[in-house]
Amino acid sequence: MLLKFVVMNNGNMKKRIAILIFLITVLLIPSVTFQSSSTFKVTSQYLASMPYPNSNSAVVYYNGEIYVIGGTINPNKVWIYSNGSWYSGPNLPFNIISAAAIICDNSIYVIGGYNSSGLIPYVLKLNGNSWVIVSNDMPDPAYDVMAFAYNGKIYVIGGENTTSPAELYFPPSNVIRVFYPSNDSWSIVGYMPVPAVHGAYIFNGTDLIIASGYIGYSSYTNDILIYNPQTNQWQILNGVLPFYIQGGAMAYYRGVMFLVGGVIYTAGSGGVSNAIYAYYSGNLERVGYLPDAVYDSGYTQVRNILYLAGGKNSQFSQVSTLQEVFFNFPPLSPKITSYVAGNESVSLSWTPVSLASGYEIVYWNDMGFNNSINVGNVTSYTINGLQDGIPYYFEVIAYNSIGYSSPSNVIEVIPASVPNPPIITLVKYGNDNVTIYWSPPEFTGGYPILGYYIIVKEQGNLIKSFLVNSTNLTITNLAPNVTYDILLYALNKLGNSSPYVITVTPITKAKIIAFISKLQYGFLVNWSTDFPANITLELYSQNGSVILLINNVKGNSYLFRVPQGNYTLIIVASNSAGISKYITNIIYYLPPSSPQVSLVGLGNNLYIEWNKVNSALVYLVYLNNSIVYEGPSTSVVTNISNGTYLIKVIAVNPAGASSPAIALLHYSGDYVTIVHMNIINISTVKIASASFGNDSSLSLEQSVTIILLTIMILLSIAIVTRSRNSGNEW
Repeated sequence: MLLKFVVMNNGNMKKRIAILIFLITVLLIPSVTFQSSSTFKVTSQYLASMPYPNSNSAVVYYNGEIYVIGGTINPNKVWIYSNGSWYSGPNLPFNIISAAAIICDNSIYVIGGYNSSGLIPYVLKLNGNSWVIVSNDMPDPAYDVMAFAYNGKIYVIGGENTTSPAELYFPPSNVIRVFYPSNDSWSIVGYMPVPAVHGAYIFNGTDLIIASGYIGYSSYTNDILIYNPQTNQWQILNGVLPFYIQGGAMAYYRGVMFLVGGVIYTAGSGGVSNAIYAYYSGNLERVGYLPDAVYDSGYTQVRNILYLAGGKNSQFSQVSTLQEVFFNFPPLSPKITSYVAGNESVSLSWTPVSLASGYEIVYWNDMGFNNSINVGNVTSYTINGLQDGIPYYFEVIAYNSIGYSSPSNVIEVIPASVPNPPIITLVKYGNDNVTIYWSPPEFTGGYPILGYYIIVKEQGNLIKSFLVNSTNLTITNLAPNVTYDILLYALNKLGNSSPYVITVTPITKAKIIAFISKLQYGFLVNWSTDFPANITLELYSQNGSVILLINNVKGNSYLFRVPQGNYTLIIVASNSAGISKYITNIIYYLPPSSPQVSLVGLGNNLYIEWNKVNSALVYLVYLNNSIVYEGPSTSVVTNISNGTYLIKVIAVNPAGASSPAIALLHYSGDYVTIVHMNIINISTVKIASASFGNDSSLSLEQSVTIILLTIMILLSIAIVTRSRNSGNEW
């Protein structure tokens, strides 16, 4: 009978652990090697001691270092293993046990977990030397979740979503959560078919693989669950495991799933295991052992190595061992990437492959010759002693202590049969054309070069072809911003070389678009071009004199601080395709301000004067809406007689007209009254009149007129004062 219980320590909830009675002996070997019946070998060893015993930590490999984050002991600590020693990393903002740590977009994220306060709904991100909370609303918070990064997103699946001892009996979470680091948000995209937790899991780059785990009601599953995040679909391999696993580690390499350590048991027996199992081709095989039997270790896989940090032993005590497991396979097949025929020789290059300790070259011909050369751990080699004009076949095989790879691709090369490819030395871009220059091949194949064959392709389709004897060619009528492949061959009497391939994207003269903004202190020019180009700015005055000339302007805007006037602006864009120009005449004026006017009456003449307004070119003077003056002067004399006159003075330039200076003038014999119609700067009006007779006394009619004019002046003053107080013009 299997008994389950929950351990409480310092307020921190520990995960479920089965109290298992060992009915079998668990091997504890310091450093072991196990050769499986398949073509791989598993080795393991003790790597280092951690600063203190710990379990239920989150472990990631980041920038060549191993991060051990949180855990049962000192759950706010982060320790980093680098170059054989440990150093303390940035502390967590709070205690975290049984969280998940993920690398996404070159950043460390810590998700979920629990502490004495309960479940943790936070997502932490390592920002420099401190942790930042980027989310606090994890859906269905849980610990011991299965998390991985895929396509810029973090998938967080399942987990234990309660810290209540009574509720641990029930099934764990089955939610498939997705965290989006781009905007720190969450969504739920589905659910697990079986809510398994505390088993072992790994993400192999395309699929999440889960082995065994607790499913609720004191039951475990011996299924293997496989989840594909791209399709959001599950696959269940029913009952493929002959036992149950709790707190184990998992790795995946070269199509083989490895189960490492954990509590492994059947219906009647089990215990903390140091066994390493491999599952492949539908079979489960024990292939090695850990130095220390552990469960609830933090673990991470780096290429063909699995690291296990801490955990608990068969006495359920924390351990401080850092162990590593190596999954040794024969190398993968290399690929021949280039070959060059020489005089009685062939030079090969190939891709390096992981786990290879050396390479062999196998070569033969159709005349019964075959040979092989062990060239050691290099990725290029020249085979000499070949016969010119005879086809040879070559392949490369990688090897290590486990075995040999499959052969590489086979290539056929004829020494001294065709020339080596010519080498393109220069590419010049013109206006919708490209000129290429090349040097002849160093090896001509033993025969004179007859010419060069050039092929132009667009997306694999033949566009143009040329046969020339020169070592340069201009290819015209190419579409700008379209990518072309140019293949250059050298020819001799036996055929053509392999191609020298370049990719070109033709350009054309840059078209210029410009926008001009008139400001108080100058005018701002913004421009853009449809192709990269060097920009030159030229500014000329109205008479053609150069005001400003700037070469190689950086950016796409420039502020011309110049006085108001007429200018000619030229923007020159130059690139290898040629020169284009943008020419525009700029009338840079701002509307002038209103003049300040002074009126002087002398007899029947009215003298109108005003100040010179900055940037004004012309002034307009109206008398009763009829223009009496238009010109640059600042004064005018006009004849008046008895009556009322509306006087307006307006300053004008190419940008527009000012608001008018307005006055209402009433003239009656010797008496003139000025009525201000709006708020403008008008100086004191001086009136001079001729004398009519010697009698200085006023007639009744004159007295009445004076009284009426006085009333009109007072009303005008009142209206003006009121308008000023209200901030409006009349």
